[in-house]
Amino acid sequence: MFDLLLKNQLSAPKKVKFKNEIFARVQGRNLKDLNDEIDFYKTELLPYFIKLSQHNPVFSVTEQLRLLVGVWTPIWSTISFHESLPQRIQEQSFQIFQQDGYCGSVARYIIGKEPDSQNFQSRLPAYDFMLIQKYEVQNGRWYLHNIDRFQAFENREIPLTLESVYNWFNNKINTKVRLNTPKLNLTKALQLENLEANHANELKKTSLVTSQVFEHLYIDNDLRLVKTQTDASHLPSYTIAVKRQ
Repeated sequence: MFDLLLKNQLSAPKKVKFKNEIFARVQGRNLKDLNDEIDFYKTELLPYFIKLSQHNPVFSVTEQLRLLVGVWTPIWSTISFHESLPQRIQEQSFQIFQQDGYCGSVARYIIGKEPDSQNFQSRLPAYDFMLIQKYEVQNGRWYLHNIDRFQAFENREIPLTLESVYNWFNNKINTKVRLNTPKLNLTKALQLENLEANHANELKKTSLVTSQVFEHLYIDNDLRLVKTQTDASHLPSYTIAVKRQ
């Protein structure tokens, strides 16, 4: 596979081919163990990340803004936040970037153990989690700052749609975040009594990280390859995200 790196030129058809191969490799992966995903990145995805990053069409972070604004879905990641709870529904996962610098990560999870009957399963609630952040450019680098988080238990038979996510996100921005920015406290309690203790603790830990720097190794109109790091002493994480809107 590392023969991907032997040629310097990457034609448009080749770029499409590599992107399709990335999608095929991550499609249907059952993300359970973060270490497994890190190994998968090193052994399977790294050549694609390297080759596409060498041909990133937009290197300037300020110019990347026009591509970043919109709604994305992370289809694969080594960021523990994305998989800190089990059974995340990928098609009901969203990353919203607004022109005003606010962004949000929203995902639906199917909670609870495997039920004995389909009827029982349909009565279990879905758990929706939203982390609201601010993003900005400092010294030519993208930074994310966690500023608030929200949760809801909803009827799992009513899907979390793009419209409902936008409504939830904008409602919280306008009624909570803008009004309370000087006194936001990310240590506020989350009502996680319906979640298993180890998953609840992981969600709390990962959502309390205050800031991080991220880099678009590759970004175009429909794909982002993102490197994220909370601190220079921590190993970076990687995410593949596709454009929804």
